[in-house]
Amino acid sequence: MSKIFELFGYPLDRWCDEAQENCRQAHCPFMNAECDGGGNRYLSGINLKIRKDLRTYFPGKKSVQSGVCSLQLTPDEQPWIVCPRRLLSLKQEKTHYQSATVAKLVAVSNLQEQSSYRVWSEVKMKVAQDGEDGESKSFDYTFDYVLAGSTPKPLSEVASLIGKTKSQTQKIAEANGYTLAQRDGECWIENFPADPITIIEVMTSSTSGGNKDKRTQIAMAFEDAVKNGDNHNAPGINYRQVWARMVSQLIVKSQVGMAWGGRTIWILQDLLANYISKSTALNLEKYASDHPDEVNILAFGYGKKMLTDEHKGKPIELTDNRFYAGPVSETGQDGAGFIDIVKIGSVPPKQCLWLSLFHKKPSVVLHT
Repeated sequence: MSKIFELFGYPLDRWCDEAQENCRQAHCPFMNAECDGGGNRYLSGINLKIRKDLRTYFPGKKSVQSGVCSLQLTPDEQPWIVCPRRLLSLKQEKTHYQSATVAKLVAVSNLQEQSSYRVWSEVKMKVAQDGEDGESKSFDYTFDYVLAGSTPKPLSEVASLIGKTKSQTQKIAEANGYTLAQRDGECWIENFPADPITIIEVMTSSTSGGNKDKRTQIAMAFEDAVKNGDNHNAPGINYRQVWARMVSQLIVKSQVGMAWGGRTIWILQDLLANYISKSTALNLEKYASDHPDEVNILAFGYGKKMLTDEHKGKPIELTDNRFYAGPVSETGQDGAGFIDIVKIGSVPPKQCLWLSLFHKKPSVVLHT
């Protein structure tokens, strides 16, 4: 039965006083801030005004997010990360527990080209424009993180770019922390966004819906783990949903990064990377690399740390990593490349279909 492996960043099987105090604060050690539910589980928040039985565990708080970082499906197997903050958070300054992740990210990207970058999180873009065929095309995506350099730009030029007056543009710049300076009688924005561009996408596993009666829904599992420690049940992993979400964006966001003269890097857990290789025609090991390309995947894992006393009950830093990079599509007749992620890994024999149908009652008989 699935169990919560990490609660607010700490392994639940080696709970200690430090972990308990961290839990009381609902603190995420990977963000160095209060847990926000990972950006994808906000509906699993707990209202402590209603849940009187949980108030003692979170003194002074009115609500708390379900701080589940990872799930372990079977004992002694690597857990599945279900919270993107657990894998990588760039919403605040990097923490000790993600320093190795950020260092590897810098090493395989163009982030070495400047001494500092600003980071924007959850950047939404909805743009409609004419395509090459003259028909209207739309781009409607959200980037997890966009990293960019900076350059001085006259305020008047920025005002023209965004279609606002100079006074309106100045207010926007000031509200968003940009530096303004006067030179030769003209106002400049000293650190307007500029090349180089790096898009970071973080993809973690989804949980199955869970069973209310068996208390395997994520919020219920969280409540039981807080009160009873390891004596709880948790939901499973929805592998197909994860793959579907990723495959719908991988090529598009990688192509956008290239079109902008930058690159896109996908951050995954190694378990998810392995699942993609096994379930599609894309063999990631074929694209193991030290250098970025059109499509880039950086996969991290726990390695053997979770099976040893090395972490001693503290948050585990993910240091095991593999980098995969290659073209969207190779030139040549077979067109191999990362486009293979949309192709089937293997076609099951038709006999398997007959067996599946035989073991299931038809829903209806159609008469023509």
